[in-house]
Amino acid sequence: MHLVLRSPERRTAARAVALVVVVVAGVYVAYANLGRQTEYVDEFTYAGAGWQYVHGALTGNLQHPPTAKYLYGLAQLVLGEGVGAARVVAATASFGTGVVLFAWLRRPIGFWGALLAAGWWWCTPRAAAATWADVASGAGVRIDRLALLEPLMVFFAVAAVAVAWHAVTRESDDDHGRWRAAGWWALSGALFALSVTSKVSTAVVFLAIAALPALHRRWRAYAIGAPVAAVSFLVVFAAVYLPVGGVRAIRFMLAFQTAHDVNGHTTTLLGRQYQFAPWWANAARVVEGVGWPTVVVLVLGLLAAVLVRPDPLVGVLGTALAALVVFYCTAQVALPYYYDAWMPWTIALAATGLVRAARLRPPWTTVVALVAVAATVLPAVVVVRTVAESRETGFARLSAALDHRGVPSDDRILVAGSPRAAFSHWTGRRASTDAAARGDFGVVVAGADERFPLRPALSRLLADEPGRFTTFRVDFLRVWVVRGDAAVRVRDGRTALVDER
Repeated sequence: MHLVLRSPERRTAARAVALVVVVVAGVYVAYANLGRQTEYVDEFTYAGAGWQYVHGALTGNLQHPPTAKYLYGLAQLVLGEGVGAARVVAATASFGTGVVLFAWLRRPIGFWGALLAAGWWWCTPRAAAATWADVASGAGVRIDRLALLEPLMVFFAVAAVAVAWHAVTRESDDDHGRWRAAGWWALSGALFALSVTSKVSTAVVFLAIAALPALHRRWRAYAIGAPVAAVSFLVVFAAVYLPVGGVRAIRFMLAFQTAHDVNGHTTTLLGRQYQFAPWWANAARVVEGVGWPTVVVLVLGLLAAVLVRPDPLVGVLGTALAALVVFYCTAQVALPYYYDAWMPWTIALAATGLVRAARLRPPWTTVVALVAVAATVLPAVVVVRTVAESRETGFARLSAALDHRGVPSDDRILVAGSPRAAFSHWTGRRASTDAAARGDFGVVVAGADERFPLRPALSRLLADEPGRFTTFRVDFLRVWVVRGDAAVRVRDGRTALVDER
């Protein structure tokens, strides 16, 4: 009897320990050293627009919807102006997404499956570059530690589908049950509006929400839940958009995004530049940002989810994932962080598949599933280590590095390998891009962005006169300082080394 009683107690203790370990790791990855990492270009745009919004200037960055920027602005009122306050909101949204996944999936796939999904979401890599494990590269190990639009968009979308799932699965035939379901549908519609008004990409997740009643054969939900959700969506959508101009702002956003897709956006994939992203671009971003070991495990989990007892949960997660994949793969623009919109659905599906596969023919299938999960532990450990080592990099450290080497503060800086927006916050008017440079420069800096290479004339000058420069690196930047009173002169399309400025 004593042994029989101890077994449930041990299971409860094991679950409690596992939950604490995963949650602590998730909190650490979300919030630790959040302000140390050098700011990403778009963070200045979104945090700045949010700050303007809460001070009555409601015209900034209307090429994207305003909800995330409202929240970034409110955070800055509380925590102080700057990207750091906005990052707290983004990190909280990211951590909250894991909480929603755990709460949602615990009933349909069990405690361990839900914890696996939350743990994968909280701790696996999701970076904007393949160099994420190298702190000096400046690549953030997690997209959702940055004050971008994706963390809020994703959180509200996942929450909207989870609440709609709850509304369908907990509906009862009595009046009280119908009113309660209507309340859940209203919440789902409001959350979905907040997602779409953070960034419009998740509009296609509507297909997953719309499929839920059919997947569960709850046809009455279309008569009751759908109208309630639609009204709630429209009310919240209008409340969000009216302050920034309503229909006028929506038209501007749609026109801008249409033009952006038509004109494309120069990006580098696998060492090659594209103006229009190929259909496989986001898949390549996933491999770069997540890493192939974790990707392989997730793909195996996806296959298991489809092949092993597919049910309404697999249907709704698969619908959301498929809709987003089709949307992004048919777009002409594929920035490095777009794939983040796929990941909660991918992770939830993969966790569902592995847990169900583990129960097929124990202990063999259980061992295989555990080995697959174990393969994702090392990348998660590297994420934790990288977060612990987070620091400023690149242009944020350039001025201090030049001061340390005695470079006069009025020496101008000629920059290649980087767009102006990526360095102007730290250099101000002291630095100019290679393409727009004119005058005398005492410093030349080359970044890592292949879209903005050194002009041939400047490249030849640096190669032909190595003795005239002091060369060193600041993380991913290569720096040349002209020795003595000489300077690099750029004038009338010509580049030359002159002895006096």
